[in-house]
Amino acid sequence: MKITFFTPGFIIILIALLFLYYRFYRRPKQLQKIYEQILADDTRNSIRDLKAIIIKQGGSIDAHFLLAECYRRERNYQMAIVEYRYCLNLNKKPFLTTEKEIREALVECYLLLHKEDEALQQLFELTRIEQGNAKNLLKIAKIFYALGNLEQAVTYFDRTVKADPVNIESLSYLGMIMFHANQIKEAIGYLTRAVKYDKKNYRAYYYLGRIYMDGRDFSKAITCFEASQASPEYKIRAFLQKGSCYSEMNEIENALNEYKKSIASAKGKDQNLLLITRYALGDLFEKNGKLAEAIEQWEGIYKTKPSYKDVAQKLEKYHALRADDNMKDFLVSPTPIFDGILFDIVKYLGYQLLDIKHIGTSIINIIATPQATVIRYVKRQRIYIKVYRDAKSLGVDAIKNLVEESKALRCISAICVSPVNFRSDANKFTTARQIRLIGGDELAAILAEVKKIS
Repeated sequence: MKITFFTPGFIIILIALLFLYYRFYRRPKQLQKIYEQILADDTRNSIRDLKAIIIKQGGSIDAHFLLAECYRRERNYQMAIVEYRYCLNLNKKPFLTTEKEIREALVECYLLLHKEDEALQQLFELTRIEQGNAKNLLKIAKIFYALGNLEQAVTYFDRTVKADPVNIESLSYLGMIMFHANQIKEAIGYLTRAVKYDKKNYRAYYYLGRIYMDGRDFSKAITCFEASQASPEYKIRAFLQKGSCYSEMNEIENALNEYKKSIASAKGKDQNLLLITRYALGDLFEKNGKLAEAIEQWEGIYKTKPSYKDVAQKLEKYHALRADDNMKDFLVSPTPIFDGILFDIVKYLGYQLLDIKHIGTSIINIIATPQATVIRYVKRQRIYIKVYRDAKSLGVDAIKNLVEESKALRCISAICVSPVNFRSDANKFTTARQIRLIGGDELAAILAEVKKIS
């Protein structure tokens, strides 16, 4: 009777022990081996083994977690999300992972699939599980920033800094946002802290440079931009801004060098920054009368984006110079060839060249006299001819200087030559004076005639 009584109980206990052995020892150990297999990047065999286990023995939370891990490692993020979410829906405690790790993996997958709203939901759950985690708060802030929700971005960047006062990334983002919001004092505070804690925080250096540049402290701005240009992300922009600083300081050669560095760095990478830099360089050339060089930049922009700013109008404005090879030669020929062009112009005007002096690369002073065949019986008088190669429209001040220089050189009359037309006040000043202005269309016509003769 005792045997009969205890046999069913014994069988039940044995079954329970076997279940517990399988549930808490054998199956976890089997899954642990698969986990090790996954960590060794053997995902193909792991997927096969896990599917077999799920079909035969039912899908435990750990089996589905490992399957999700396989899919994630194989970059099949959509299937990974299905498995991770299944794990959460089972509402059971896993042996091989935690709810926190599952949700962190989900965040990664959602972000890689550009599903920011779903990633935010998981991050909010993570902040509930682990309050004050700066890493999760920073991710939330960056997602809001990417979505253009600056108010929420600032809130979470600020919470990140409170959780981690030396969080460099949050400080630099806050400084950048405050800069764009024109809250300069706050921006300087955040950015200064960022570079204090991290000497390689290129974003912070760049925006500090922007602040100093806007405040016209160009020396400090250049120092900050030089620090930021070590970063591939800010290199092109740093060269561009340094060029703008040097341009404002009237250090033209330095400005040109920085713009050219920016263009060289931007080619094939950032077309928008390339266009911005080309336009800035063209503008600098135009302001300094280097019209041929300016046109080259505008033509480069026009080929890429014809509608960019006023490039089409600029090219139309200087159409004559672009189309006239003679004028291009006048603007860009090297000195020996250009001297020959000047000799031909002086001869065409009826004068004989006595002396020529180059003032830099763009201004030439010439002393000439009327040709002997023109005036035979009187003493030939000296004529002062001033030639500008830069395509800058000259006004009355330049002509007044010409008159003074002519008097100092004991010349009876003066001629001013420029590749572009003179301003109206200059033309008005020459009325009833021994001054001749040759510019723009008239110079083009003379060059054409000279070309025919030669």
